[in-house]
Amino acid sequence: MCTVSVKVNEALLRGMRPELNTTAAIRQWAQQQIDLRIQQMELDDQETMTIEEAREMTLAAVREEYAKL
Repeated sequence: MCTVSVKVNEALLRGMRPELNTTAAIRQWAQQQIDLRIQQMELDDQETMTIEEAREMTLAAVREEYAKL
């Protein structure tokens, strides 16, 4: 794990999210946002298939359809 510093326009953020009224609340919110983004990136990587995988799936589907004829 690493620690990073982020500059946040507190007035703008609090204008949109009044519940973020302390530095601790903003810190927690920012951490949640980063954690969610990392999880999404992990899911995106898992959902991506190689061109070979896509080709194999397509060929299998075509063969299956022709076998029905």
